[in-house]
Amino acid sequence: MPSSGGQKLITLSQVAPGATVGSKWNNANAEVYSLHAWPVVSAGVNASAQITKTSFVVHGNPSERELHFWVKNTGTTQVDIAVWAFWWNA
Repeated sequence: MPSSGGQKLITLSQVAPGATVGSKWNNANAEVYSLHAWPVVSAGVNASAQITKTSFVVHGNPSERELHFWVKNTGTTQVDIAVWAFWWNA
């Protein structure tokens, strides 16, 4: 993996207004994470989302790590939400 970069982890489908949805990045292989949640909407649609919680789980071996995250639709429209991770390795 490059020393820095980003990738789309998942697109959460049809998240209702006010709803919070959890997901995870299995076998996470970067040292530090910055997560961003962006609604996937057409031009002119007002929507917003935020990461509300994160946790990190190690399953016995540091190469088997999971990043768990929860995303809330803070807007007023049901939308898909794309979650991106940006990292840099120490």
